[in-house]
Amino acid sequence: MLRLLRAASVVLALFLPLGRANAQGALIGVRVDADRNRLMLEIPAGQLDRDLLHQAVLATGAGVSALGLDRGQTGDATVVRFERRGRRVLLVADNWGVRATGADAAGQRAATESFPRAVLASFPIESDSGGRIVVDATAFFLSDTYGVADGLRRSQQGSARVDAARSWFDVARTKAFPRNTEIHAVLTFAVDNAGPALRRWAADGAAPVFEIHHSFVALPEAAGFTPRKADPRAGYFGTSFLDVSQGLDGTYRDGFANRWRLVPRDPAAYQRGVLTEPVTPIVYYLDPAIPAPYREAFREGGMWWNTVFEAAGFRNAFQVRDLPAGADPMDARYNLIYWVHRGGPGPSVGPSFADPRTGEILRTVVRMDSWRSLIDYNIWAGLVPAAGAQGLGVSGEQLAMSRRKQHTAHEIGHTLGLSHNFIAATQDRSSVMDYPFPLITVDARGRLDLSQAYAPMAGGWDSLAIRYGYRWYPDARAEREGLQQIVAEGIRRNLRFVADQHAGADGSLPAATRWVEGRTMFDALERTAIVRRVAMDAFDERAIQPGEPMYLLSMRFAHVYLHHRYSLEGVIKYVGGMDFRYAIRGDGQAPTTPIPGAEQRRALSLALDAVSPAALAVPERVLAMIPPVPPSGDPSMDWLPRAGTTVDQVALAGGLATEVIEGLLDRTRLQRVVIQHARDPQLPTLAEVLQAVLDRTWYAPTPADPNAQALRRAVQRVVLNTMLDRAGDARASADVRQVVAFHLELLQEQLADAGPARPLADRALRAAARREIAQFFDGRDDPTQRTRYSVIPLPWP
Repeated sequence: MLRLLRAASVVLALFLPLGRANAQGALIGVRVDADRNRLMLEIPAGQLDRDLLHQAVLATGAGVSALGLDRGQTGDATVVRFERRGRRVLLVADNWGVRATGADAAGQRAATESFPRAVLASFPIESDSGGRIVVDATAFFLSDTYGVADGLRRSQQGSARVDAARSWFDVARTKAFPRNTEIHAVLTFAVDNAGPALRRWAADGAAPVFEIHHSFVALPEAAGFTPRKADPRAGYFGTSFLDVSQGLDGTYRDGFANRWRLVPRDPAAYQRGVLTEPVTPIVYYLDPAIPAPYREAFREGGMWWNTVFEAAGFRNAFQVRDLPAGADPMDARYNLIYWVHRGGPGPSVGPSFADPRTGEILRTVVRMDSWRSLIDYNIWAGLVPAAGAQGLGVSGEQLAMSRRKQHTAHEIGHTLGLSHNFIAATQDRSSVMDYPFPLITVDARGRLDLSQAYAPMAGGWDSLAIRYGYRWYPDARAEREGLQQIVAEGIRRNLRFVADQHAGADGSLPAATRWVEGRTMFDALERTAIVRRVAMDAFDERAIQPGEPMYLLSMRFAHVYLHHRYSLEGVIKYVGGMDFRYAIRGDGQAPTTPIPGAEQRRALSLALDAVSPAALAVPERVLAMIPPVPPSGDPSMDWLPRAGTTVDQVALAGGLATEVIEGLLDRTRLQRVVIQHARDPQLPTLAEVLQAVLDRTWYAPTPADPNAQALRRAVQRVVLNTMLDRAGDARASADVRQVVAFHLELLQEQLADAGPARPLADRALRAAARREIAQFFDGRDDPTQRTRYSVIPLPWP
């Protein structure tokens, strides 16, 4: 069929015209033959061999975060050009990941020829007259250029392929303009063995439809924009590449900070320190689908950045507007704040398209997830019973909207070039680029205060970072000196940046922890533990509305029970902890500093306090008030573990204990303990850490209360599992494995005395532990056969 179509002569009058879009002066003309389901590109001769930016956006989503296919999700931005080869026009992409910036023509050619470029498509020429080449681009745009099928395969939702017979081009959304051309393809996929998520959320899992919007965009002129050197201390996403023209004293690595183009309208006034409007402001548009009160919250949170840009010397540099009536939100000329729905929790995302040649940001589609507000409301509702007659002082909607203001500012910050900054929460909320946990306090009379739950504006780090990225300089020397001064000011003010890869649960820097609030993690844990206790002691049916099913209390109580989980994660990082800076020679920063021994030992004790039976216990009345999910209910909203119809408080406690113990005995953490003590004998030894864990769990006195005994056994099981895991961990260091194995031998000796006075269940656990330790030393250990407790994966707050 495709060969027949290509062989057919083309009568342009058959194609549906697209009004002014295809008039002379369009970047790349486009016409759709709806009868034949064909798409033709009209390439002006002057556009051959010229670089353009091709952008792809997934216009419709799959409705579930796990599939990684959302409404408004951005794909690649690729510099391409049309090259004529005989009766074909090729779509060619050079390799901008490799350059030779300081080389002559021969050196640049050597760099280019050392790495492959790509030919993305081949278009047969249908006609060539009047200075315009008409090509048939149907096959390319009715193919899965976005990678939808790969996304479905990776998420185990089936094998998919485009069915061209059930696919078409949306004529109303396919247009051409002087600086951009828009093509909207509606693709039906034939899916074999559709997975459960696809079957649930698609109208027909065997034939889901996804729409891909393509844009060809004229690249900006180089004049007026200078790529800005990336600096690891500045906190910017960057455009990275190999620069093979560097000398032997280089690294072959280089890059630019990604940022928008901002140029003062009056440079002289700007240099005198007068706030100056830019030639072209950065403008974002609100998706018309965003309802109230979100619309107002998104606008207000977005406009925080307009104030921040004043620190860089600009007035009215950032704007949030309503999308003009009749405008297509997929049109590359508009930066969109998009409203995205899913069938369950998922992230909001702030990506952007940047010119890979320079790092200049050209476009964004911010995706704001609607589900997140349900989580904010759950947190609020779980605290209602503890508020008493006076209430919480803020409504659930007010709390959610204060979070969404911050949330919008956060995602927009990414699209301005800013990376996460996961130390800002410990610096007086210095940045919206951290992940914020609601700051909830308890006064002397036990009353909860949510008035400062979320920051009302951007912070000091945000201003500093925007100055680094957007301060305008008249020449290279002024820029170099000015940026050095900004970085030095940040060091002097202790405004720090810590990136994603150093903020994980196995990290070494307590202050770099997600979802915390407080100057130190000790402060954070103390406050969240108090809030948790107050909320747990008061928790009852007031956490749901009259007339709502009681099983929903499961969802609300889960947030209460785990209110301190992220603070615990931060405290655990003190053990084997090390502060560090992204230091550069001469900037005066200490690259690394071990956490003092006293703080490590205090943290170890506090973490073990959190897994004591008293800390893990759930009030009996809470357990009694949560029934199973009725037939009409939604099991996805029943978050507490169950033993059939009964809430399983032992499994709940075991899940929290798993987070704490596995965090303490993480392989990299234990190795840091080993090497730090070798360098400083005042710091804890690995044996000290293991002994503390065993003393507080296996070697602790047996509680008198049967419920406390059951909770203690759950923690002991977690400790045994984790120690066996570490002793047999091929990725752990020899010292770690050997010392852990030695403590297992000591534990085995202690377990020899089962003691008839012990409760039967305790004696059974001790006997099982002896068998499992013996199997380990006999080489018969099977980690998959050990009982494990599941960690509740609460959605992000």
